[in-house]
Amino acid sequence: MKYKFGALLLATIGAGYAYNKYQAYKEHQSQSSLLISDAIKLLKTFPPIKSVADYQKLYQASEQPYELPKNIQLQFGFKARPDNTDIIELNEFNDDNERIIFYVHGGAYWMQPIYFHYAMLHHLAKELNARIVMPIYPKAPAHHAPEVHDMILDSYKQLLAEEGVKPENITFMGDSAGGGFQLAFMQKLRDLDADLLPRRAILLSPWLDVTMTNPAIDAIQPLDPMLNANQVRFQGEKYAGPLAPTDPLVSPIYGDSSNLPPIDVFTGTHDILFADAKHFKELALDHDWDVTTHIYPKMLHVFSSLPIIPEAKQSLAEIVKIIVDAD
Repeated sequence: MKYKFGALLLATIGAGYAYNKYQAYKEHQSQSSLLISDAIKLLKTFPPIKSVADYQKLYQASEQPYELPKNIQLQFGFKARPDNTDIIELNEFNDDNERIIFYVHGGAYWMQPIYFHYAMLHHLAKELNARIVMPIYPKAPAHHAPEVHDMILDSYKQLLAEEGVKPENITFMGDSAGGGFQLAFMQKLRDLDADLLPRRAILLSPWLDVTMTNPAIDAIQPLDPMLNANQVRFQGEKYAGPLAPTDPLVSPIYGDSSNLPPIDVFTGTHDILFADAKHFKELALDHDWDVTTHIYPKMLHVFSSLPIIPEAKQSLAEIVKIIVDAD
């Protein structure tokens, strides 16, 4: 079902182009972004967990190995590494390791990557002549944060062990849970060996605090078409496993983000995770951390992965410029 979601979403949006343009004008946002928000409300991006049966079904799914869909291979050229099928790569546009994006995908730590992850990453790879490396980490609720950190650390060290790969050529990226993970991971890498840190990081709608206790979330919740604070809080607690939900390995907003590479955060104000992105921005100003926050009014969660909307195209153009200017 997760691979049909992209097609369903696009079909719903296509059917909705008869939507009154005046509504979009009144809301001061693009018509397509308004349509996509309505479509996401209708299609329920995240499966609800309302019963023991729902939970057991998702638990069983998290125990299954990931298989890269054939249509993703054919359409975008992604391949599983022959020596480690838990790492997905796209190397069609880059063969000199001069520009690498090490990407951790979102999905509340419970879900596998979906079509829009691959479409966005293919676009960035083509625009940047970059290589994409994406570890498919073990999923909650069957697996927990320590296992995820171990797997991604091993994947990153495997990448660095390749000839010609240097940390200064690597950009960390991630969306939602993956964005939060990348911040936690950088804090961990700094403490292990600062020489392992990448050149910079770009976090898309990052999940920085799985406790979801920021009081500003309540005011945003009615505006968010995708996320429900109570459900993602539950998912975050299960992901934490033996760790406290406030452990920086789980919720990096409670950690120290000093002496990290430059970080760019992309966030929309109709995303409940915007509350903590804004709080992180304030912490960065207070502690002089190298963080730049790009705030998009009325944009939903991980809007950058939806390049059919102009605001997403704008954000991707900004990301390309950030990475190119860093060279």
